[in-house]
Amino acid sequence: MNNILYKRNIITATSIVVVLFVSVILSVYRFLNMNFKIYDNDIRLIVSRQKNEIEKQIYNKGHYPYLVFGLDGRVLYNGGVFEYKVGEMLNTQEMLQTDKSFSINNKNKIKESFVLEQNGKVNGFVVFLIPEKDVLIESNLTRVINIFFPMILGIFICISIVVARTLYFNRRILTPLKEISSSTKGIIAGNYDLEVIRTYEKQIGENEIGDLTYSFELMRDELKSKQIREEVLKKSQQELISCISHDLKTPISTIKAYSEGLRDGIARTPKAQEDYVNIIISKTDLLIDMINELLEYSNAELNQLDINIKEVYFYEYFIPLMEELEVFVKQKNIDFDYEVNTADMLVNIDKRRITEVLYNLVENSIKYMKDSRGIIIIEAERQNGKVLIKVKDNGIGISPDDIPYVFDKFYRAEKSRSSSIPGSGLGLSICKYIIEEHGGEIYCKSRHNKGCEFGFSLG
Repeated sequence: MNNILYKRNIITATSIVVVLFVSVILSVYRFLNMNFKIYDNDIRLIVSRQKNEIEKQIYNKGHYPYLVFGLDGRVLYNGGVFEYKVGEMLNTQEMLQTDKSFSINNKNKIKESFVLEQNGKVNGFVVFLIPEKDVLIESNLTRVINIFFPMILGIFICISIVVARTLYFNRRILTPLKEISSSTKGIIAGNYDLEVIRTYEKQIGENEIGDLTYSFELMRDELKSKQIREEVLKKSQQELISCISHDLKTPISTIKAYSEGLRDGIARTPKAQEDYVNIIISKTDLLIDMINELLEYSNAELNQLDINIKEVYFYEYFIPLMEELEVFVKQKNIDFDYEVNTADMLVNIDKRRITEVLYNLVENSIKYMKDSRGIIIIEAERQNGKVLIKVKDNGIGISPDDIPYVFDKFYRAEKSRSSSIPGSGLGLSICKYIIEEHGGEIYCKSRHNKGCEFGFSLG
């Protein structure tokens, strides 16, 4: 960048030198070719009529004052131009010449003399007094302007170049650099919101500074994005600690209470002891499930959740899974059914992860099932070249106000967060992450006490 700026400065300086040199040469040329003399022919033209009348001894006042005298120096006519009377003798040689005293007494006037002839013989002289402005080609001021005009124009052009270069340098170099400096200080202080000029092509243009500001803004945006992610992560960690404390507290307390009961001999009969042990085991399994969910969620947050997508035949994967889920659901005394309304096709999925999603959705339906006989139905159909899988139930449903948040981490539609419905509140958030990593979408439809439908698409 420095090399390019150096070249541009050299070009600017060279341009100024060339313009000044050319303007000086033109001024000198005009000076050398300037005509400062008064042409006698021009004077003769303007007094020719009067001269002709004078030669005929017709002394009219005329346009210019004049003095007529003979060869012997006797004044024949005085139009008031000189202090001589008619008939008075004058010095012929002195009158015909222009001396210093005349120039002093008659500023801006020209004394021009002509020979008078009559019948081919010289019989006298006439001297006219003519204002310079009538016979000079141009005034002194005009001459100076004409001579120095190229130089003045050259200086003006050079000043314009310097001003334009200064404005260019200020707008396209100094201003962006100042903004970069301010933004850098803001970044050091933790403020990532101080933008540098972003109108890259219009204001700064595709130059070196434009490239610098563009790259700097990309860096600032990335740093700002990382800062936002860090803040979100910190908030998630705080939520995680809070939720872990809340959700793990109840099963741990239960395990502790029943363990103490066994230790203190509260369960005296073998049947009571077996019940205590079963409760401890179930709460331990719940803790394991919750810890596994937390681990899965942490991996998802760090984009480290292992997903291996492969091409598989849909029937070959889906039908055995439905048979497996049917056994799992019916063990909970809940009816189960499934429908496949699509021809067999190849799908790109991670079978293990999609199985997790379906188990998670089914378990979610089981948790929120009504006290009466429940039913879960899974449907698969083809839609827009993809497989759409729906999990429907007749449970307590979800309020319309809660639907937009069901996929948020730690969110539960049950506002009281009662431990009667176990779980960490991370299952649906993990499901959403897995489906989106497959390039699909997941949704929820429900009405309170009218059941619930979760659906997701696979390519």
